Amino acid sequence: MKTIEQLTASETAWYSSNDEDVWTGGPYDTRQEAEEEAKANWHRLIMRATKTPIRVSKHFDQGGFFEAAEESLYDLCNEDGDPTLDFDPAVNLDLQTRVRAAIDEWQVAHQLAPTPWRFSGGDEPEIAAWAKAEEGGDA
Repeated sequence: MKTIEQLTASETAWYSSNDEDVWTGGPYDTRQEAEEEAKANWHRLIMRATKTPIRVSKHFDQGGFFEAAEESLYDLCNEDGDPTLDFDPAVNLDLQTRVRAAIDEWQVAHQLAPTPWRFSGGDEPEIAAWAKAEEGGDA
């Protein structure tokens, strides 16, 4: 079973496309595979790029949680609207640490590695060898 670090490790691969904003070909393991697939699909561009799966726990924030909780408890507070869940900041951070650990455990238990559509980084797009040759450039 993969750990949370393994599930959320960045993955670099090759992609091909005709549009620098939408990479429809890939991921490919090697540049050669990207070149071959680019030619087969008439994609003029190739690029090496990285995608990083999402660590779900990073999106839990104790501040946002307590703000939402206070809104849902508004009808239960006093006439001055004083917070009901007014805890010491250290206690709130402890909650965040524990909830994030539980979310990590849940993500590992289900082996979840949600990967975003966008790249987290990448090289500059290059013109594929077949397209360069067609334009009369060096392949």
